[in-house]
Amino acid sequence: MEEKILTLRERSQVAVQQGKRALLIAAGVGGAMAIGVVAAVVIYRLTRPTTARERLERVFPTTWWERLKHARESVELGIRKAVPPVRLYVGDKQVGEEPPSNTMQKVALRLAQAAGTAIGGAIVQRMLSRFDRKDSAA
Repeated sequence: MEEKILTLRERSQVAVQQGKRALLIAAGVGGAMAIGVVAAVVIYRLTRPTTARERLERVFPTTWWERLKHARESVELGIRKAVPPVRLYVGDKQVGEEPPSNTMQKVALRLAQAAGTAIGGAIVQRMLSRFDRKDSAA
């Protein structure tokens, strides 16, 4: 019985040593990966050319940028409030009020929705690009 206890103790000590070794190796690999990630981020930031916006942010105080952001948001909110909701009627029925009955109506409705979304997105993008040009020129 004593021999079995001694062999079990030896095995447990060996297992503990192997576990410590594996833990140290895993910690070393994890640390090396963390250092690699940090180095990659630093190299990326150093080799990437700075944008015009970043250069301006370095020159002007942050309070100016906050005021400009607030002014831009208030203008966008004012534009959103100024546009009334639009409802489309064909004859006496509101479009979208009842589901289309056949496949051709479904396809036509999807095409109209896609066209409206594309046109609205293009208009908004164009309006916002004008604000971006004013920001970068300042």
